[in-house]
Amino acid sequence: MSIENRIKILDTKNMFEHLKNFPNQIIESIEIAKSSPSFNNKSNKFFLLGMGGSAIAGDLLQVYFRNSTHNFVEVFVNRNYYLMRYPDRNTNLIVSSYSGNTEETIAAYLSAKNFTNNIIGITSGGRLQEILSYDGFGTILIPGGYQPREALGYSFFTLLIKILNLVSSDKDVEILQNQLHNLYHYLKSKSIEYSTFVNNPALSFAKELYNKIVILYGCEETLFPVAMRIKAQIQENSKNLCFAGQIPETNHNEINSFMFPKDLMNRIKIILLSDPNDHPRNQKRIEVINSLLDNTLDIFVYQSNAEDFLMRMFDIIYFFDWVSYYLAIENEIDPTPIPIVKQLKNRI
Repeated sequence: MSIENRIKILDTKNMFEHLKNFPNQIIESIEIAKSSPSFNNKSNKFFLLGMGGSAIAGDLLQVYFRNSTHNFVEVFVNRNYYLMRYPDRNTNLIVSSYSGNTEETIAAYLSAKNFTNNIIGITSGGRLQEILSYDGFGTILIPGGYQPREALGYSFFTLLIKILNLVSSDKDVEILQNQLHNLYHYLKSKSIEYSTFVNNPALSFAKELYNKIVILYGCEETLFPVAMRIKAQIQENSKNLCFAGQIPETNHNEINSFMFPKDLMNRIKIILLSDPNDHPRNQKRIEVINSLLDNTLDIFVYQSNAEDFLMRMFDIIYFFDWVSYYLAIENEIDPTPIPIVKQLKNRI
């Protein structure tokens, strides 16, 4: 059966079109940022409460700022009912729940609001919007109708613009907006490439991952949050085992484990994410890992050649979003539903 026919049968919620139109979220986010509430507190400290697809934007913001001229911006991400650290009254708190009903995020907010009054939510609606409105805090409303993981553009780019407006000059914001328009056009061209079925590198790579256990590695200072995003996409869209680890930490333990069980070794696919901003010694580590394991394991180094870190980050994210989609089709599974997660929520 052709790939087109398999997609028609399996993709019941039309994730294909959501992926194809993902670049539009960049432009829409610029407009959302213009018309939504902003922080009045000019602090460089941000504390994001969120889970899953709503939390990953915080990790990506953190690593983006670390690799920019605005590396003084601090972003801490809290994924729990409890607060893993306590914000102070000078901290800007972001409450991120795409559905507005994420119980861990709401529980964490009810604690965090006792420590700071600098609070904004980002959601498509739900209980969170109601609670924040009752408490007198603003909400950035983003479009509904997506899975949280499909709405990364809204949650990341809207917050990126909001934070930069707060901590930087008008000139820096103008530079960012030019970068975002360049990124939009770049991903739009990739959208055409990845949504056709001839000479499609995302489709080809998905076929390489079929029947494999995928393990991703990225350097903590650059692409580890991207590896975490890819891991979640393969887990949720493809329903496929996938894990992610940090370089250099993995060189002190995990690298020694690729010996047993012997019958699984030929079913592992290792992907090393590399970036020019990686620490020089970590670049060397990636090179050596690849050479050490290349004779015994299926291992691949993936690097974007895009011009700046923001573009490289989303170049990789967008490619692997499509890979995870096509891997779902190869696995003969609908990419949108997450039935085990739903069952878990129903039982607790």
